[in-house]
Amino acid sequence: MEKLRVLTPDDLPACVRLASDRKWAEEPAKWAFLLRVGTGFGLFDGDELVGTTIVTRFGDEHAAVSMVLVASSHGGRGLGRRLMEHALAFAGTPVVSLHATSYGKPLYEKLGFRSVGPVTAHVGAFGGTAAGTSRPLEPADRARVVAADAEVFGADRSAMWAALFGFASQVRVAEDGFVATWRNGPVTMVGPVVAPSVERAAELVADVAVGAVVRVDVRDAGLGAWLEARGVVPRFTVDLMVRGALSGDRARLHAPVMQALG
Repeated sequence: MEKLRVLTPDDLPACVRLASDRKWAEEPAKWAFLLRVGTGFGLFDGDELVGTTIVTRFGDEHAAVSMVLVASSHGGRGLGRRLMEHALAFAGTPVVSLHATSYGKPLYEKLGFRSVGPVTAHVGAFGGTAAGTSRPLEPADRARVVAADAEVFGADRSAMWAALFGFASQVRVAEDGFVATWRNGPVTMVGPVVAPSVERAAELVADVAVGAVVRVDVRDAGLGAWLEARGVVPRFTVDLMVRGALSGDRARLHAPVMQALG
């Protein structure tokens, strides 16, 4: 029987190989960040990593589950369910969320998750111009950003932000919102985007997207249409799923940091 243990930074190359095996993008920087802010679990067949998941807890309120992968050579053995059951037991929070492909969705539904709506990844070379309505983050802004994030997400993610401030390529703020970006290979990932309206969200995105190939994961069709008109087109759609009930002012959260973080 495959052995389960906590993943360490030394397992990063094996995680990347497993992602490639399942035709996922390799994304070593993303894996490294998630293993830093969360707890990864791996299933090993001898020395071979054949399954993964990562649990990122936000205090005692909410946990995000991500990177649920099983090697193609080990499919159909119930390893995905075993990983998920362990992740849920480890999380121990009243709310657990994840983003699901159509392939994984049936398993998550059996484990008590329900879909709360689609999230579409838009990718492309941004063809718009900067709005000029935001400015670079200053140290004095950090506490305000973390507090606003807690309001919209519904949980205190200060520990994640402590790492994200260093991981992000840039963070820009306005009086009524903020936006961050991080690098994922050649693509500039845009998120989170927090703003009181789609129009303000679009302005924040424009300020960080000029001249870049970007990806923005959006739930709002209006923001998606705005992106598509500027060359950032829909590539794939997943479901945001939750066990428990989401809280926070979610109408202001227009894009996540990354799907792996809820």
